[in-house]
Amino acid sequence: MSGHFYPAQAEELNALLDSFDSTPAPRPLSGEPIGLLLPHAGYIYSGAVAALGYRSLSFDFETIVVVGPSHYKSFPGISLYAGEVVQTPLGDLPVDQEACEFLLEQSKAFSQFAPAFAKEHSVEVHFPLIQKYCPGAKVVPLITGQGEKPTIRPLVQSLLALRKIKKFLLVASSDLSHYPVYDVAVDADRRFLEVLLQGDENKLEEIDEAILNERYPNYYCTHCGKEPISALLRVGKAEKAEKIELLAYRNSGDVTGDLSRVVGYAAVAFSQGKPG
Repeated sequence: MSGHFYPAQAEELNALLDSFDSTPAPRPLSGEPIGLLLPHAGYIYSGAVAALGYRSLSFDFETIVVVGPSHYKSFPGISLYAGEVVQTPLGDLPVDQEACEFLLEQSKAFSQFAPAFAKEHSVEVHFPLIQKYCPGAKVVPLITGQGEKPTIRPLVQSLLALRKIKKFLLVASSDLSHYPVYDVAVDADRRFLEVLLQGDENKLEEIDEAILNERYPNYYCTHCGKEPISALLRVGKAEKAEKIELLAYRNSGDVTGDLSRVVGYAAVAFSQGKPG
């Protein structure tokens, strides 16, 4: 999605990434990070919020598993990227082949359905950020078939099995409110995030339903990455993530000044234990 969601030229992309560092530095996380919820819109809208999540890391990760929803293709299960590298204007980013092979062996829910990646931005927008803020890390790109709730269980079980052999950071890629007016988005996102920070998936589903039942004009969803966020909540619970922290929130109206139709963005960290 270079040239659309972020610049296609390395010099311009690096300049934009460097500009994210001009925002205030994130506070240190309260423990060792397990995962992050980060947005996936165009960099001019949500790039600084996503960057803040990566900037908060004080641990080096060999592998970063990025799970995003499918916006364009409907398919069963989870698609796993088949290549050895992903390409960005900053160069090649290696894919963790060992982790990918392990996941494929864990469950039939995983496949290498290449069309899922053809136009999908929900994982790709994270790659240049990983190259800048997590140099040396490999990636495991995963896309869930949107609306495929039965895939969450095998996804979580497989990720927990992978954690037994490899330390990795889980990134759940999701934006928040889609397309209401500014004030509605701010209120709905606040309510959604308050429940998310409690780490209770059942309560999150309840607030999701409650907000949607209020039937705000042009309000399409509380969050687009339902499967990634559910997976992050379950992995966090299994790994005893004692601390869930909101690192940043804003919406597109804060950037463009257009308050009539906005999308919300947040960076949330899931951590366990005390900092090492």
